[in-house]
Amino acid sequence: MKRSPEWNDMYALGIRKASTSQPPVEKLRDPSKTCGRLFGHLDRVLERLKFWKIFDNIEIEAPGNDVQGCIRVMATPKRKVRERLEWRDDDNHMEAIGKKETKVKFALYDVYETVAMTTVGKKETEVKFEATFDLSTSLGLSAVQKSQKGVYMSCINGLQQLFPSEVGTLEVVVGSASDLARRNKSLFTANPYVVLAVNDSRPVTTKICRHSPNPDWDERLTVPITSRTKCMVFTIMDRKNVGQDGVMGTAMVSLDELTSNKENQLSLDVQGGGTLNVRLYPKMHDKPREAVEQDDKLVKEIAVPFLAPVFKAELDAIKDEFINLVTAFMGSGQKYELRRPARIQSHPDVPMEELPAECVPLPAAELFSPAKFGVHIEKIMDFVESQAGLNVRLMEGQGTWNPWQAQLGRYMPVNERLIKEWHTDEEFCRQYLQGTNPMVLTACRDKSRIPAEMLELKGQGKTTLQLMEENRLFMVDYAPMLAAPKKPGKCFYAPILLLYKEMLPDGDSRLNILGIQLTRDKIKNEVYSPETAKTHPNKYLFAKMHVMVADSNIHELLYHLGYTHFTMEPIAVSLHANLPPDHPIHRLLLPHFKDTIGINHLGRHTLVSRVFPLVEPLFAVSIIGTYTILINEYRKYNFMDMAFPAEMKRRGFDESGSDGLQGYFYRDDGFQLWNIYKTYVTGFVDKTYASDQTVTADQALQRFCQMVEGPGQLHGFPREISTKRLLIDCLTNIIFTVSAQHSALNLPQYDYYSLVPNRPFNLSQWMTDGANDMLESTILDALPPPSMTALVILLAYLLNIKTETPLVELSALQDLYPDVHDQFMKQIYCLSEEIKARNDQLETEGKVPYAYLDPNNVAISIDA
Repeated sequence: MKRSPEWNDMYALGIRKASTSQPPVEKLRDPSKTCGRLFGHLDRVLERLKFWKIFDNIEIEAPGNDVQGCIRVMATPKRKVRERLEWRDDDNHMEAIGKKETKVKFALYDVYETVAMTTVGKKETEVKFEATFDLSTSLGLSAVQKSQKGVYMSCINGLQQLFPSEVGTLEVVVGSASDLARRNKSLFTANPYVVLAVNDSRPVTTKICRHSPNPDWDERLTVPITSRTKCMVFTIMDRKNVGQDGVMGTAMVSLDELTSNKENQLSLDVQGGGTLNVRLYPKMHDKPREAVEQDDKLVKEIAVPFLAPVFKAELDAIKDEFINLVTAFMGSGQKYELRRPARIQSHPDVPMEELPAECVPLPAAELFSPAKFGVHIEKIMDFVESQAGLNVRLMEGQGTWNPWQAQLGRYMPVNERLIKEWHTDEEFCRQYLQGTNPMVLTACRDKSRIPAEMLELKGQGKTTLQLMEENRLFMVDYAPMLAAPKKPGKCFYAPILLLYKEMLPDGDSRLNILGIQLTRDKIKNEVYSPETAKTHPNKYLFAKMHVMVADSNIHELLYHLGYTHFTMEPIAVSLHANLPPDHPIHRLLLPHFKDTIGINHLGRHTLVSRVFPLVEPLFAVSIIGTYTILINEYRKYNFMDMAFPAEMKRRGFDESGSDGLQGYFYRDDGFQLWNIYKTYVTGFVDKTYASDQTVTADQALQRFCQMVEGPGQLHGFPREISTKRLLIDCLTNIIFTVSAQHSALNLPQYDYYSLVPNRPFNLSQWMTDGANDMLESTILDALPPPSMTALVILLAYLLNIKTETPLVELSALQDLYPDVHDQFMKQIYCLSEEIKARNDQLETEGKVPYAYLDPNNVAISIDA
C-alpha cells in the first residue's frame, strides 16, 4: 500500500514533561533513569501497570523474554493489541515497537511507534511519543490521532502521578495560639510546639514555648509543594520531660482554599480546643510556555495544579452520566433510581451522603422541552443585546452606584423604585416581609437569644427588653453561616439582626432596624444601629450590606436549593419508581414534578458543580462551605415540621396575624393557599380511599413512602402512611412546597438581585476597625467586579422566566374527579382576584405590590 504524504507523515502525537522528583529515598543524578527503568523493562510487568492504567494486563509471548523481536500483548477491557519490540536503547531510554495491523474504527497497517525519554534539567524528563502508519482511508486520520493520543497521554499522566513534581513552595509562619486545652486536665502548664505535616513531605517542627498556655512561636517554616500535595496538618504537641509527648490538638488546611502567590492569614479552630494563628504563602514555580492542544487547556486553567487528578476523576463521572443519558435518549428511556451523593474527591471529609438522595443517571424523559430551551436562549440574547449599550449608559449615568445601575436597561427590566430606595432602612426591613427570603424573620420572645451588647438598644424610646415584652421585637439569626469555612478573598459574617415594630402616627406600623451585630466574639462585639448612621453612615450602610450577603447566601443555598430543590427530588423519583401511571396519587402529583429532576441535574453541574461550581466566584461561601451548611442544617430538618403552618408557628406567626406585623404578605397569601390546597387534597383523598384501612392496604403507596424515607433520606417523611389524615397532611405539604413555597423563593430573584449593591452575594472587604468612618470608595471596592455583576444579573434573569404551567392551569384531577377540580379552580381564581385587588390598592398608595403567590404567577412545580 502506497503511503500518502498528505495524511501519513511522521508526527508527534504528544510531548509532555513528566517530573520524576521523589521523596528523598535515593538521590538521582539522572532522573530519566528511574522513569526509563519503570517503562523499559517489561519483564517487570506490574511496574508498568502502575502508571499505564489503560491496560488491564501486559504479557510477553513465549519464550517470555523482553528482548528485541519479542511479542508483547497489551490487553484493554475491549481488545488486545499485539506489538513487536523492534529495538530498544536502555542507556538512552528509547524503544521502538511495530504493529502489523490494528483495527479500531479504521484499519491501521505497518504501525511504527517510538518512545523516547530525555533528561531536561535536574528534575524533569521529557517523554515523547511518535508514530507512523498506513491507514485504510484518509478520512480516519483525525479519529486515529485522537485515539492514539489518549493512549499515550494515559501513560504520561500515569508517570506524572507516580513521580510527583515540585510545583512550588509553601512558606508557613506559625504565629500564636490561645485557649489551648490542657491534656487530661493536667495541673502543670504545657510546653507546646507545633508539628507541620504536608501529606507527601517530611514533618517539620517549631521551637518549644515552655510553660505557656498561650504560646507565641512566630516561626517561619518552608515546605515543598508537589503535584500530590492536597492538605497540611498542624499538630500541637506538649513536650514532656518524662514519657511520650502528648497531642494537645490538631488543625487542618486544604491547599485549594489558599490564594497562590499571596499571603493568607488564617485563624484555625484547633480540634481539641483553642485557636491557632498562621500565615501561609504558597509560591508556585513559573512554568515554561508549552504549545498545547485546545482540549488540554482545562487542566491548565486550574489554579492549583495538584488538584488535576481530582478534577479528572470528577469529569470522568460527569462523562459517564452523559453517556448514560445519551444511551437512554436513544433507547427506551431510563429507570428512575436514587443514589446517595458521593463525597467530593478533593474534600473527602465532607459527608455528602447525609444529604437527600439524587436521581442518577438523569432519565431521558426529564430533559427540558425544546420550547423551554428556546426561551432560555431568547433570555440570553436579551441580556447580550442589552450589554451593547452598557458603555453609553456608563458615560451618561451619574452617581456613586451608576456602574451597577448601568448594567440594567434596554431589554433588561429596571426596578426604578429599588434604585432610589435600596439603601434606606425602610426598604431594608420591607424585604424581610416581601422580598426574596421571607423565611428567616422570627418573633423574639426569649431574652437568652439576645446578645448582651444589644440589650441596651432603643427604639421609639423603648429598650430591647421592653420591646420584647410588648411583642414588638423580631430577630434574624444567621447562625448557619458559622459552619462555612473561611476562604481567602471572601469576607462574610454570621450576623444577628434585631428589628422592631415601629408605630406610625396614622396608626399603621412597619418594621425598623434596632441593631446589627456582625461578629460573635467572646469579649466584645460592635453593634451598628440607626444612631451609628448619624456619625458613621458608611459603616452603617456596609453593616447592612454584610447582613444582605449572609441573607443572600442562606436564601439561595439553604432555603431555595436545599429545602425545596433537593428535598423534593426523592419524592419525584419515588413517584415514578413505585406508583404506576394510573394510580390516583401518581395522577395527582405528576404535574407538580414537571422539570424538577432536570433542573436539579442542571444545578448540580453548574451552581454546585464538583468541578467548576458557580458558587465559588459568585457567593461568599465556597462550594465546601455550601455543602457544609446544607449538611449541618439538614441534620435538623424534618419534612412534617417544615409544613407551612408548622414552620410559621415555630417562628411566631399564625394565620390570625397575632404577631401584629403589617405587610407580611408571604404569611397572608401563604395561609390562604395552604387552606385551598388542603381542601383540594382532602376532597381527593376522600374520593380515593374509603377508610384508613384502605390507605394502609395500598401497597404501592407504602412502597412510595419507604423509598422516600429510606433510600431517599428525606428526614421526617413517614415510612408508612396508615391514616387518611396523615396522607392529607403529606400530600398538602408536598404540593405546597413544590409550587407556592418554591415560587415565593424563586420569583423575586431578579427584582432584588439585579441591583447587586442591594443584595450582594459576596463582599471582598471586612468591616473596618477604628473610630473613624470608612471611606465610600472602600465599599465600592468591596462589591463584585463588573464581570461577576453581569453573571449575577444574567442568572437572576434566566430564573425569572414565566412558568409554562401556572397554578391556574392545573388540570390533574379534571378528568378523574371533576367536582374536586372545579371547586379548587373556583377558589384559586377568587384568591387571584383578591391578591390583584390588594396589589392595585397598594400601588395607588405608592406602596410595593406582592404578586409572587398570585396563582397566575405560581408555578405548579419546581421548574426553574
